[in-house]
Parts: sequence; structure tokens; C-alpha cells
Amino acid sequence: MFSIYERLLIKKFLFSKKSDGYISIFSWFSIIGIMIGVAAIIIVMSVMNGFREELTSRILGVNGHINIMSSKIEIDKSDVKLFNKNILSLNINNLENINIYPIIETQALLITNNISKGVVLRSYENVNIDNEHFLSEKIIEGNIYKENSYEVIIGYALARRLGIKVGNRIKIAVPKTDNTIFGNIPRFKTLTISGIFNLGMYEFDSNFIFTNPIVPRKLLMLDRNTYNQIDLYYSDPNNIEKLTDGIKMIINEIDKNFYASSWKENNSSLINALKVEKNVMFLILTLIIIVASMNIISGLIIFVKEKNKDIGILKTIGLSDFSLIKIFLTIGLIIGLLGTIFGGLLGIFFSINISSIQKFLENLFNTELFSKEVYYLTTLPSSINNVEVFYVLLISILISLLATIFPAYRSTKIDPIISLKND
Repeated sequence: MFSIYERLLIKKFLFSKKSDGYISIFSWFSIIGIMIGVAAIIIVMSVMNGFREELTSRILGVNGHINIMSSKIEIDKSDVKLFNKNILSLNINNLENINIYPIIETQALLITNNISKGVVLRSYENVNIDNEHFLSEKIIEGNIYKENSYEVIIGYALARRLGIKVGNRIKIAVPKTDNTIFGNIPRFKTLTISGIFNLGMYEFDSNFIFTNPIVPRKLLMLDRNTYNQIDLYYSDPNNIEKLTDGIKMIINEIDKNFYASSWKENNSSLINALKVEKNVMFLILTLIIIVASMNIISGLIIFVKEKNKDIGILKTIGLSDFSLIKIFLTIGLIIGLLGTIFGGLLGIFFSINISSIQKFLENLFNTELFSKEVYYLTTLPSSINNVEVFYVLLISILISLLATIFPAYRSTKIDPIISLKND
């Protein structure tokens, strides 16, 4: 690939004077610039991936992957059994891992200690809260509510905000009123807190409460053995489209008063926003590498200008234009490789230890860098995608290589007679 004299020239041009033995200044700036750019892209992409995965898992952990509702509001227990039978008969993989939960969900007003807070009241049958249910492992204090009891479990953030704990009594009001001689009076129910949960997402821990169906049935005046929603949990939520289409086909055959929507449809705006933000951030941060590559271009152009006499002598004694191009392309490639490798290592190290670095900076500056009230998550997430890291490294090397083409081409245009005459 390279002759002995070409390797000697690469070493001489890439490094400064023999007495120094260090990479020249322009090489250092180029390497540092590329290193920062590559590290920044890997860190940001990892955080974006982690944020998306954490947010998606939290949303999927609380909300069903597919929701079935009725325009009549009420869904009878027989309808739940009918859906269960028909869904299991669909020709779709992994249907044996599907879980179907009939629930009652409504907006409610929680009142305690003269403080009121709007919440989402959701009820599950006790028999459905098995080992696979998300609530079974999220109780951090107390216990799950008992069957047919007026008990409730609330999030830790809500409990801390309202100053309540296990055993306290609270009042719940729903948007349903009773007509009395004094006018319309909201329907209230007094409940006892049996447990406190932590779902890991601040938005849910501060706005959701759970109880058994007897409570919302009393408040909403629903018949016994009726619900207002069916939640389905599938083993492969990222490929939910086929199952959603199958359920919609079942609805058309059974009763058109029902309708279904998947978690992707319900959160399409959020998913698209995260995808667009990730792509935009990648393009913006790629500009850092492009700017760093300008150092290679400008540095090599200046270098070629300063080495006119040397290049003229080399061409006079028989150095070919192809050898010059190889030499300068190799110099640019070495700079790009060094910056890319160091940047990749720095980015991966930072992404793996981002939580520790976050805590260190918060303790150092005595401030909260990642507010759970703003970002919904209690910790800063990070997930390294090996394919994305590979593409980042490849793009960085290609940009560095492309940046050397013009200076390499300029070196071949030097006229040895003119350069030696001027010097």
C-alpha cells in the first residue's frame, strides 16, 4: 500500500519538528474538535434512546397496549368474555401471552385536609392483579386494596404532596351528581388508603389512584358486573398493528358500538415528536464534526502552502501526484480516526455512567439538573444503540476523509519550478 518513503513523509508531515515529537497544533485542534463532536452525538443519541424507551415502558406499564371502549359507556361482563374468546382465535403469534383486563376509569377529585386534587381513578378486579400485573410489584408501603372494600392505593408523589399515608381516610368525588331539594350535589365516597405505589414516572405517581370496581360503580351508578373499558396487554407492543386490525375486524362482526385504539394511536404525537427531535439533534450535532473537519481543511491548506518548497523538491526528484494524494489523505484519515476513536470512547463512557455524572454535578453545583416535574421521569435515562454508534463513527471518518480531498488535490497542483524559483 505505502512505500518506505511515503511512510516517512506521512510521519514527517503529520508530526512537527523532531525536537518536539508531538502532533502539530492543527492536528490537535482537529482531533479535539472531532472527538467532542462524536462524543456529543453518542451521548445525546443515547439519552434520546433511553428517554424514549423509559417513557414508552412507563406508558405501556400503566395503560393497555390496546383499549376497547363502547359508545354506550357500559361494557357487560359477557362482552368481555366474548372478546376474550374471539381475540384468542385470531391467527396472530404469541396470543397465549396476551392479558385482558376489564376496568373502570374516570376523572375524580381527591379531597383531604382541606386540599383537593384532580386525579384519574382506575379500578381493577382483585383476581386480575396477579404476578404479571404492573401493580403487583410497585407497592412500596401497605398492601393492595381488599376485594369489595372501600380502600384505595395512591402514588408516593401524591401522598407526599397531600401529606397523607397508609391508614388515612380521603374523600373522592366524581363528575356525577344527585338531584336533591338543595340542587345537584356531587357524589362523594370516603375511602381508606391501604397502600402507596411507585410506578417510576412522576406524572402517574402524582395523578393516578387505584381501587376495586365496587367504588366507581357506586359513584358512577353503574350496574353490577359492568365496566367502561377493556385493556389488552400484548407481549410484543412494538408490533401491535396486526392485533389492532384483528380486534377492529372482530368489533365489526360483533357490535359496531365498540371501538378500539392502540397505544401508538393514542400517543402518536409524542412518538412522532421524539422521532423528529432525535433526527434533528443528530443533524445539528453532525455540524460539530463538519466544523471540526474545517480545521483539517484549513490546517492542511496552510501546511501545503508552507511546504511548497519541500513538495517542489519531492516532485523534482520523482514523487508522483498519486503519492502526494495518498500522503495527505492518510494524514486526514489518521486525524479523523484518532478523533473518532477517542470521541467514541468518551461518548460511550459518559453514556454508561451518566447517572453517576448527573449526581456528581448536582452535588457539586447544589442544584437539580433533571427535574422529574418537567421530564416526567425520576432518573436520567441512557440506552446505547450499537448500530447508531457504528454509523456515527463511520460518518465521522468519512467526513474527515472528505475534508482532506481538496488540500490533497491542491498539493498536486504545485509547480516545482515556480516553488523553487520563489524560494
